[in-house]
Amino acid sequence: MKKFLSKMPVMIVFLSLAVIGLVFYIVMLARPVSYGMTYTWNHVVTEEETSTFGVEAGTEISYSLKILNDRKMEQSIIQEDNGEPIEIWIIRNGNKFIMIPEGVSSEEEYDDMLEALKADKNEWDALWSGEGEGMPVFNVNAFNINVNFEGVEMEFVCTGAIVFASVFGVVEAALITFAVLATVFYIKNRKSTNENISNSDNNINLESN
Repeated sequence: MKKFLSKMPVMIVFLSLAVIGLVFYIVMLARPVSYGMTYTWNHVVTEEETSTFGVEAGTEISYSLKILNDRKMEQSIIQEDNGEPIEIWIIRNGNKFIMIPEGVSSEEEYDDMLEALKADKNEWDALWSGEGEGMPVFNVNAFNINVNFEGVEMEFVCTGAIVFASVFGVVEAALITFAVLATVFYIKNRKSTNENISNSDNNINLESN
């Protein structure tokens, strides 16, 4: 293994993979949304929440969100529609997004609505402070989505992003370790080779004398 790692091509490969992997890992962790991945909230409805969710106390709800892009997401609720995903229009603003009420059925209508909202700064700001049109504001990052829905604090967890971060973190740690070892072994091997060459030259000079 030491002999293998002490080779220059091997060192270059591991260094390259470690640097590229680290950049990719940081980008994936820092991204504001895990697009195409499912965020899930599992909850047992309490007596106080029966009117909010429309089901009996003790009922377990599994509520999932999948953000497809900055305009659309899929929503699935196990207790409704047999859990079939429903596509919903959204507006994303940084690490926040809101669901669009009914009335938008095309990209053109969406663009017109968005342009009208942005034209009125007060209305636009009100949306993200949670005061506009009674629409809850969702706070999102790569690992979870948080929202206060009619007094109920909901946290949707993206298990896929968490698993990815854990697994790729181990892989990246291994790449960095091999990159460091390869660099150290390469430098030592190069130094040893240079010393042998120097000693050989000295022996040749002594024999000549």
